[in-house]
Amino acid sequence: MTRRILLHLGLHKTGTTAAQSFLFENRALIWPRHALVLPYVTRKSGLSEAATRHSLYGTFGTLSEFGNRWRELLATLDFGEKRGLILSEENFSGLRPSRNLIVGYAEAPDLAACVVDTLRNRLVGSELDITVYLSLRQRGSWIRSLWAHDLQRTRLVQDFDTFRERLEELPSLQQTADAVRDRLPSVRVQTEWLEDLRERSFGPGTPFAEFLDLPPEKATLLVKPTRSNPALPQEALSEMLELNRSGLDEAALVRQKARIVERAQNSLTTNT
Repeated sequence: MTRRILLHLGLHKTGTTAAQSFLFENRALIWPRHALVLPYVTRKSGLSEAATRHSLYGTFGTLSEFGNRWRELLATLDFGEKRGLILSEENFSGLRPSRNLIVGYAEAPDLAACVVDTLRNRLVGSELDITVYLSLRQRGSWIRSLWAHDLQRTRLVQDFDTFRERLEELPSLQQTADAVRDRLPSVRVQTEWLEDLRERSFGPGTPFAEFLDLPPEKATLLVKPTRSNPALPQEALSEMLELNRSGLDEAALVRQKARIVERAQNSLTTNT
């Protein structure tokens, strides 16, 4: 029997939080047919860090470390006689490009190949149907989302226009997907645009719902994702930018930004 594999390898800020929420909330329907690997496991095991480290240094040693950690994790999974695998981890394509401007996603093809090759070795003797899935986003909103993320999570002091100019030389997300496809000619590489997924039944969870191909009586039990990262209003982002430029110590900065996020989220909930 063919084992069906779906490897969601990012990309950052393309609806991955909602996709992973869908997978977690529907895990009871997934586990009988597929082992499930989500960021809680990959980050706890050091796998995510190993992937981002390789994207920074790009050496044989860093790729080997990633492969070894992935092999160790695969050894703990119960595949039985016919179970497949669903994985979702955006850091498996490398460090977020806004933190790695020189390289961007240049190491994503080799990381993807390592994921696939190690998996094939783990399941040697089985017939595998492997799909690598990359979620994409239109460039303007993607870069703005990276800026908003970095404003919130780091002490970024650049306004959006300056930030965007710094990222001008980064290849597009589509180019990254094409490079992964070229690196893995024997694997199906699927792409979906976040803008299109938002209009579909399960949002960013839709490609997974379709992959599961559950019988009708099971498919009706699937639930929509409950978690996502909604865009913060410009007013909140401007406040964060001013705070990042201020002389606040780190602890106070974190507290102040948390209050801004909470206020903005409460406002979004109230107006929904």
